[in-house]
Amino acid sequence: MIVLVDSKINFFLIISGQISQSKKKEFEQTFRLAFSVKTENCLAYNLSADMNKDGYYYFFSLWTSEEALKKFMESTDYELMNGAFHALGHVDQFLTGNITDTKNLIKLNGA
Repeated sequence: MIVLVDSKINFFLIISGQISQSKKKEFEQTFRLAFSVKTENCLAYNLSADMNKDGYYYFFSLWTSEEALKKFMESTDYELMNGAFHALGHVDQFLTGNITDTKNLIKLNGA
């Protein structure tokens, strides 16, 4: 995924974790419901499955500001999405920060 951003500092949310085989369909449906409408402050979002780890998912979202990210994290859509990770599997990583925070991005890549 390629995301073009302007010169402002943007904020990200990344959640990754394992979902049991029997719950994958329910998990994916919950995400489609939670993100059926993208807000104007959300620049991009993506849910992807790891091809090397069966049932392992990554959620990424990019926000216009820290305030926009915080507002999302207080929303029912976030509660639904985060609840799906916890109820149907388990979370391995949860990261937030600004896009220039390369230290957290390096941790995500396992370095």
